[in-house]
Amino acid sequence: MKNKGFAERLRMMIDRHSEGVVRRFAADIQTNHQAVFNWLAGERLPGAKSLEAMWTTFGIDPLWLLTGEHRTRGPVTLGVAAPQVPAQAKKENAAFVAEEVRRDRFVTVPLLADAIAGGSPRRVNADDIEDYALIHADWCPHPEHVTCVRVRGDSMSPILTDGSIVAIDHGRRNPKQLDGKMVAFRQGDGASVKWCKVVSKDLVMGLPENKDSLAADSLLLFQGDDIDDCIIGCVLWWWGRPE
Repeated sequence: MKNKGFAERLRMMIDRHSEGVVRRFAADIQTNHQAVFNWLAGERLPGAKSLEAMWTTFGIDPLWLLTGEHRTRGPVTLGVAAPQVPAQAKKENAAFVAEEVRRDRFVTVPLLADAIAGGSPRRVNADDIEDYALIHADWCPHPEHVTCVRVRGDSMSPILTDGSIVAIDHGRRNPKQLDGKMVAFRQGDGASVKWCKVVSKDLVMGLPENKDSLAADSLLLFQGDDIDDCIIGCVLWWWGRPE
């Protein structure tokens, strides 16, 4: 049977939440009962809307249901005091940075003015650029492949809050190499930042950090031929303020 582990976990959830009655479970998540039977038979996997319905109705984590894995990510809280920098040191630091820029120790990366574009960074027009981010050259060996964009919404909260800036390497787009990484997935004419989870060679998921956002259609699924072009790039770094 294909997807045997998934089918076993789904049967467990049907037993727990609907007393083993498939039709009741299907009605609760507003799908056809035959679709649920097909899932149990291992013939296919549920789509994003059904996974979202299972989460919002029963609290069933889609990652666990599909793979058996539990999410362990989360923000790290650090108790670090703000440094006290004397005025003279500030001037010396500014002079040092200016000299490093002159020596090409820093590179400039375009910050796009609006939602992330779906194309290559080489297609970015000057009118699309709001500003530039200054990044140390050692952190950005291929700046021609990198753009920065602002994050909208709270699907990656509390790691990324609304207004955070992410740097995206458009040269890294292979899902197999980005499993477990934060990436920018292609979504229509724009993009959405999510955790990449490669379930199988035929299924790639984009998972939000904020589980509550699953109710807002933020879970992404890519299957078949869509997998080859589903990722715009890997998120290298991000800047923002915690909520």
